[in-house]
Amino acid sequence: MDKLRALQYLLKVADTLSFSRAAKAFGVPASSISRRISDLEQSLGVELLHRTTRTVRLTEIGALYLEQVRPGMAQLDDAQELVGQRSSTPSGTLRISTMPGYGQLLLMPALHDFSDRYPDIVLDVHLSDALVDLGRDQVDIAIRGGRQPQDRVVARKLDPNRFVLAASPQYLADMGTPRTLDDLASHRALLYRGPNTVIKWQGRDADGWRELPVTPAFISNDGASLLAMACKHRGLVLLSEWALKGPLSRGELVQVTLDQPVSVGRGGEAGIYLLYLQTRYRIPKVRVAVEFLVERLGDGVRGDD
Repeated sequence: MDKLRALQYLLKVADTLSFSRAAKAFGVPASSISRRISDLEQSLGVELLHRTTRTVRLTEIGALYLEQVRPGMAQLDDAQELVGQRSSTPSGTLRISTMPGYGQLLLMPALHDFSDRYPDIVLDVHLSDALVDLGRDQVDIAIRGGRQPQDRVVARKLDPNRFVLAASPQYLADMGTPRTLDDLASHRALLYRGPNTVIKWQGRDADGWRELPVTPAFISNDGASLLAMACKHRGLVLLSEWALKGPLSRGELVQVTLDQPVSVGRGGEAGIYLLYLQTRYRIPKVRVAVEFLVERLGDGVRGDD
């Protein structure tokens, strides 16, 4: 039995929860995937997968087994890729996951120049707010906003991600300009929907941070749509400073400054972070991409491992 191949098949089935999708990834029949995993189960003397006619999932012992196996398999994949890139020219497919708004406004223009400099690197860019597991999801680089990650990843801060309240001049002329947190209750709010829920606005007064009871006028998981609605005088919008830079500079929107802070979080250091696994940094395509993007998009300050 080719145990290494069986483990590769098992990992893919566990991640996709599908024999057919795993088979498509490896270019082999689903029956071959099932047979190799069955041979592995027989050699171990345990059942690793629960199989039905419609679903497949790890057993409890299967999940524990993969928890131990996965790091070693990831290191083996990294070693093979590192050895395979013996030439001085970085090459291969570079998988990047980024937040949609940041990706469209800032990352993609930078990647156009990156591709000119490194034409042998194929960029595979996924726009999503969903959290990723860099090892499990086979992502080389992720760009996410929020608190500095505490996981076993390298985090390099690209932007402080300061949130700004804004509206169109016409909206403010019609509805008045809010000056306090309580004033927001009489205004229409354009809200962002995150991966799991609508992002609530938070204000800080003498008693600390509290959720603000705003009236939604429009909700979307697309920052560009929120900006468009704000420019059409539909309400107040609370977005990252980098997202508002264009409309503010053109005068389509103006910043609204309250007497107390308003944001989408409750304090603590936030930012836009470039994330990667230290083990993959040694691979030329990952190393040159990390350094290029930090130089282009950030201040080069490195976060904690």
